Amino acid sequence: MVSSLILFCSFALCQEDLAMAHADYSGGHFEQAIEKLNAKGRNELSPGAYMLRADCLHKLGKFSEALNDYDRAKLHGYANPDLLLNRGICRSSAGAYDTAKLDIVAYLEYDREDPKAYYWLAHIEYLMMENNAALRYVDEAVALDSLYEEAYFLRGAIFADQRKILLAMEDFKTAYLINPKLHRAKFHFATLTMDLGLNEQAKEILSELLLEETDFSDEIFYYRGWCSYTLHDSDGACNDWVESARLGNHDSEESHRKGCLDKGGMPRIKRRSYARF
Repeated sequence: MVSSLILFCSFALCQEDLAMAHADYSGGHFEQAIEKLNAKGRNELSPGAYMLRADCLHKLGKFSEALNDYDRAKLHGYANPDLLLNRGICRSSAGAYDTAKLDIVAYLEYDREDPKAYYWLAHIEYLMMENNAALRYVDEAVALDSLYEEAYFLRGAIFADQRKILLAMEDFKTAYLINPKLHRAKFHFATLTMDLGLNEQAKEILSELLLEETDFSDEIFYYRGWCSYTLHDSDGACNDWVESARLGNHDSEESHRKGCLDKGGMPRIKRRSYARF
């Protein structure tokens, strides 16, 4: 009787720890969640705990460790199909695109109405440079969730790579209207505006972005410098390139050298990538 009570208390304590770890995970405190799951020197975890630790490790970019825990969760009896989806996303993050697709397609056998699954299939196809397949999947994601900001962003990237500029601009604009903190979408909208020759408008948008909190100010200064250069505002261009270079942008160093120091030089704008999500 006593041993049964001890076993019950031990189980209750594990459940309490798991609930607290889930709360940490929901709050973005992934390392704290892992500490709770690893507490008391447990050699083995419950299936749900392995699953949660895998999700935490995935969020921390520890893909190999996360994949090991996803497999442990399955081995120990975790039966929720979200394991397939999360493991597939983790495999895609690790660059294992073929096995990632297998997991996500298997997940769709359980839930064909989940826009997240279609988005990630689109994401994988895009990274594999299969834009037509990516477009089919991302269209499905948007059809299922008309406010899926990441899906609009991805479709904008696909259209931009296909040089369907107006369609790309429409999707990037929709993405940042849904989420004004999706600064990359607004940035891509601005650079595509440059492609249309509308440098005054692009410069204005880039200037707005510099007033917002981003982690890529060097790129914004770089392209605003190009707007000024195209508009024959040499001082504005050179000042922006100097600031961009100060922030560590090597392309601005070259543009400043060729366009501002070597008066006879001809700077070249760098090729853009839309694959950063």
